[in-house]
Amino acid sequence: MRRSGSRFVWIFRWRMRRFLRRADRETPEWVRWLTPWGTSVALHAAGLLLLAILVTALSGDDLAVSKVSFAGQLGDDVLSSERGEQAGDPFTTLTTDEPPSLALNASAASDEVRLPKVPDSMTIGPMVNTPPSDLASLAPPSVGVTAAKPGRFTGKLKGEGNGAFDPRLPSMAPFSGRDVESRARMVRREGGTVESEKAVEIGLEWIARHQRPDGAWSLDTQPFCKGSPCPETSATVSDTAATGLALLPMLGAGHTHTKPGKYQKSLERGLFWLVKMQKPSGELYTGGGMHTLYYSHAIATMALCEGYGLTKDKRLRDPAQRAIFYINRSQNRRDGGWRYEFNQAGDTSVFGWQVFAMRSAHLGGLEVNRSVLKRARDFLDGVAMDSAGSTYAYMPGWAVSPSMTAEALVCRQLLGWPRNHPGMLQGTARVADHLRSSEQRNIYYWYYATQLLHNMRGKDWKEWNDRVREGLISMQVTGKGCDRGSWDPNEPQPDQWGTRGGRLYTTSLSLLTLEVYYRYLPLYRDAQEEMAGEDRDPDAGDLNVNGAAAR
Repeated sequence: MRRSGSRFVWIFRWRMRRFLRRADRETPEWVRWLTPWGTSVALHAAGLLLLAILVTALSGDDLAVSKVSFAGQLGDDVLSSERGEQAGDPFTTLTTDEPPSLALNASAASDEVRLPKVPDSMTIGPMVNTPPSDLASLAPPSVGVTAAKPGRFTGKLKGEGNGAFDPRLPSMAPFSGRDVESRARMVRREGGTVESEKAVEIGLEWIARHQRPDGAWSLDTQPFCKGSPCPETSATVSDTAATGLALLPMLGAGHTHTKPGKYQKSLERGLFWLVKMQKPSGELYTGGGMHTLYYSHAIATMALCEGYGLTKDKRLRDPAQRAIFYINRSQNRRDGGWRYEFNQAGDTSVFGWQVFAMRSAHLGGLEVNRSVLKRARDFLDGVAMDSAGSTYAYMPGWAVSPSMTAEALVCRQLLGWPRNHPGMLQGTARVADHLRSSEQRNIYYWYYATQLLHNMRGKDWKEWNDRVREGLISMQVTGKGCDRGSWDPNEPQPDQWGTRGGRLYTTSLSLLTLEVYYRYLPLYRDAQEEMAGEDRDPDAGDLNVNGAAAR
């Protein structure tokens, strides 16, 4: 059978060759002439057909189909998360004892680290058996700040415990990525685009248009619209938080109140409205419910500290320092956290804003108390959900929360964890994996996750940066209305906390997320960058209580 089969194949090949030779000798002249022309006509027809399809796709009502979508992040089922996860609300009035149940389980192992199973129980950090300060200690301290150099802390703070810490002096000015020349370079290097910078610019214009006559902002911006009002959105009442949220993106883009510029007057009026409203204790909060007090105070403190740090305007120095002292004194001495009231047991959401405020103070050359930072590390130990410190909860005893994990890990970075810390590697991989599958629009989560991944600067950052950058650009309101440049908290899908924070809150955090490329220099630096002498964030490890910069 094998021989017969081989003979059949040989005969078939022989006859095919004979047929082709004969066809080649006897081909009619008209066929020889037609072949090249026919091929040319066919190729040109195919090209014209492809062009017609492309033009059709880019015209009419079908344009939206080609628009960038936020793959996986803006699904229709954006409200499918468990309500408990929403305890991370930056302006929450939620008082339920129901624990969050949105688990942070990676669907696939990372190429770099093995992800441990999150245990049912949590690891409690050591308790600090220090009696809480009483309210009388909130009398304004004597501010004896003698050093203006960024990163240098000297002397003992009066009324502030056992002195301050003195980490490594930075080799370059803080906030240096925000000047015009550096900003353009950082945008190109770190993953921004011309379109992302245009989004920042029209977003800042929207914020400036909605400033109140007295210099402040409100979370409900509709009464201050120019021309046709922006679509109505509900919002929590907190003028302090609103003013801080409006100022931070302007400062983040390098604008100041001391140099001529587009937003000079807006910044001056807003910053000194905060100074005017500050209480003798240093507290900046005014108006609204008590649930927003420490969120609002920290956000406004960041604005004052960055306003001072960028300009060294002496009029802002003491108000900013007093605001930091207020944060120091209101820390819960047992667990190291902050929440809604003075000395209340902390939650991770409020905690993160206080750490960010202290970072801004440090970058501005103001004093931060070392013992406060040590207790802050204890708080993070207390809300860690595994022994490596890779996942975190909203409060001790609650379930793992993705947004709180991102926020806590950024705080770990600022408090000195190096990039190769096992908990940092594992936690970052979990956050990145969750972002790939999450169907929620949650700018609060994205704001912290973007900073976390940007600091790590790995493959997860490159993937996430493309998605969050293009997604935010596509969601920004365009057109000619008063809402041009803002982000609607309800469209194209409801933001998880946008309905509480309102249009200003959603717009501010979106802008700060798009400013990640230059608002702070990269926290860590690779070996190749070390050799090339490239920029590194002078606050890398700046809140490290051991006083050494983390690598």
